[in-house]
Amino acid sequence: GKTIKGVGGGVCQVSTTLFRTAFFGGFPINERSAHAYRVSYYEQRPGGSIDPLLAGLDATVYFPLVDFKFTNDTPYWLLMETYFSAEGRSLTWKFYSTADGRSVTYETTGPTNVTPAPEPVIQENPELKEGEVKQVDWAADGAEVTVNRIVMRDGKIYFVDKFYTPYTPWRAVCEYGPGTKDVDKILKKKGLCQ
Repeated sequence: GKTIKGVGGGVCQVSTTLFRTAFFGGFPINERSAHAYRVSYYEQRPGGSIDPLLAGLDATVYFPLVDFKFTNDTPYWLLMETYFSAEGRSLTWKFYSTADGRSVTYETTGPTNVTPAPEPVIQENPELKEGEVKQVDWAADGAEVTVNRIVMRDGKIYFVDKFYTPYTPWRAVCEYGPGTKDVDKILKKKGLCQ
């Protein structure tokens, strides 16, 4: 129910990009776990707008407990290349192989059974200095998403699968250093935990 410090920093952006590439490439997904709560940038379109229909298409990894795995079930080699653009704020993952006639269509429910995020928590953190205020968690509504995928090959259904994702409602958390005065005013001025 809370975020804690750990080793990370962009790993899930890579696994989510790989998941989507394997998903739309029509490869069987052997292991995929979604994030506990909705992360808005996984629902972001290239122009920056948020598209809730992208919910349920994320994949998290956390060694050694949670992994992402897919199978190249074709008889051909698969070359994978990645490209990162800091300027474009994008990661591209490309698969190169011999086409075997498969195509992919999918349907999504989008977020259903939406549960509002709980009220924010404002708490003291002895590791912060007096007057220091920061947000450490961001609110996210809970929801359920089901994505159904149909993989066709040479005009016939090759396989069908379903990805069900239950997202937990998540509260915003702001922290302040001991002795900090007027915490509510500072939060409002900075637009934190609103």
